[in-house]
Amino acid sequence: MRLALALAIMAAGLMPIPALAQPAGASGTVARLNEAIMALMQNPTKENRRARLQRFLPVMQETFDLEAALRVAAAPYFDKSDEAERRQTLDAFARRSAAQYVDRFDSYDGQRIEIVGERPAQRGMVLVDTNLMRRAKDPVRLTYLLRQEAGQWRILDVLAKGTVSQLATQRSEFQTALRSGGLPALTRDLNANADKLLGGA
Repeated sequence: MRLALALAIMAAGLMPIPALAQPAGASGTVARLNEAIMALMQNPTKENRRARLQRFLPVMQETFDLEAALRVAAAPYFDKSDEAERRQTLDAFARRSAAQYVDRFDSYDGQRIEIVGERPAQRGMVLVDTNLMRRAKDPVRLTYLLRQEAGQWRILDVLAKGTVSQLATQRSEFQTALRSGGLPALTRDLNANADKLLGGA
């Protein structure tokens, strides 16, 4: 978790999924994401993966601070590139991130997601703990790190088991492409990976 927080500090559709009554603040943002994840799991066969991506992508863009996360994961290349390159990479990053959720949450067997609690983090950020409850299996703990921007709480990082930082993993994953060809190479890799995840549709 320390690595995730350090990285965070460095950062300093077709049919929208209807929102239900949700808690306010940071937990409300996570509840909105959880609702969309449940919709992915509960409706896996009604449409192909690309259609499911189009439904989920707006929720991803609404609940995650994708630009801040990419600025950390692709540092220092992101800030050194021009606006057009940054926009293309951000679009590819959003698409690949949403495709990962479409791929992972593709079946339903009684799962539910519970928000366990909310606690303060460094620099005014907040951690929201959740459990993915599975039938006859141990729950999966996911902790979301959120920052407030223009009055809205958005997710900067996801910690698996409370410690494994998604942002740190992405930063490591992106380095080969960035070193070989900067943001354009990363954009190609992200779109290719998204296409692979969606290719079974």
